[in-house]
Amino acid sequence: MDKYSILRDLIQFNTVFDAQNKSIMEYCDAYLTKLGFKTNYVIDDDTHKLCLVAVAGTNAELGFVCHTDTVPLGNNWQDYDAMDLTIDGDKLVGLGISDMKGGMAAVLSAVGNFDWKLPKKGLKLYFTFDEENNFTGIKTIVAKEKEIPQNIIIPTPTSLYPVVATKGLLKLSVMISGKEVHSSNPTKGINAIEQCVAFLGEVYNFNNRIREDKNNSFELPYTTFNLGKMQGGIAMNRVPGECSAYLEYRTIKPDHNRQIIEKIKELAEKYNGFVTIIDNVLPMSTFAENFISRLEELTGNKRSSVAVVSDGNYLEDQSVVLLGPGPVTSGEKNEFISKFSYETLIEMYTKLLKETCF
Repeated sequence: MDKYSILRDLIQFNTVFDAQNKSIMEYCDAYLTKLGFKTNYVIDDDTHKLCLVAVAGTNAELGFVCHTDTVPLGNNWQDYDAMDLTIDGDKLVGLGISDMKGGMAAVLSAVGNFDWKLPKKGLKLYFTFDEENNFTGIKTIVAKEKEIPQNIIIPTPTSLYPVVATKGLLKLSVMISGKEVHSSNPTKGINAIEQCVAFLGEVYNFNNRIREDKNNSFELPYTTFNLGKMQGGIAMNRVPGECSAYLEYRTIKPDHNRQIIEKIKELAEKYNGFVTIIDNVLPMSTFAENFISRLEELTGNKRSSVAVVSDGNYLEDQSVVLLGPGPVTSGEKNEFISKFSYETLIEMYTKLLKETCF
């Protein structure tokens, strides 16, 4: 099948919030089965959404992990049809084409260049869902699948740079409890918003200390913090009895996750608060020198690091490299990748598959 036909087909599936999860998995299943892959579905127990695992040969040392969902349509599509492929000069335009239907189409196009009935070394392909929100798909794969290959490529957009490290993600909610009374006599109450402000002051002091620990491979070489949302109070004439704060950290070291959780719990207790850990994802780092060096040779680009979190953060026992097309325009107006990066990526994947599996 033509590489642009595959890309168009993938874009035409509506996988915002995995709306056509079953349909896109069945498409990949049919395509790969014809090439000689054996396939099976891995089903999430709660959502009943599907992951697809495709296997060719045995003793696979290499695998690809592709997520099939995209960001919502939003208001970014006045000039092109978001649900179809548009070729505009060197631009390939469509919803999810950067993250990551372009990379996924490149994987399918590259494997389509071979007969997979008798490879010398095996290959495994994983197609997940819900990467844009809660990573439910990759969590399901990790929980249920055994013998995941040691070397994994994730074709997320990287502008053809092999990304060998990503930051971790820590999301926390903190509920501070006070005492609600009428504002005519605030001395009888405890203002939860004021307590939360004091709590956050100490959080920022702690953040300044942890920022002193650096990892210069990242553009922002320290653990970053975002106060994403606050809620508190019910009326102007009431002393607020509750206030909640939602905190997000992008961490540079696994130990930072632990330090932050311990400190936030300590401070929350001081201000009569309760902490809920929404997400705790460790940073990803890959040290497989031979694997990384070969990808540097193929791309002509040196290894790099990014702040994003991907399915790769959950593959703690594997050597994961992010390597996909560019530029990185996911979530932007008229999302696109370049025709050059797409075709180059297919060529690089094809070379890698030939030398690894045949």
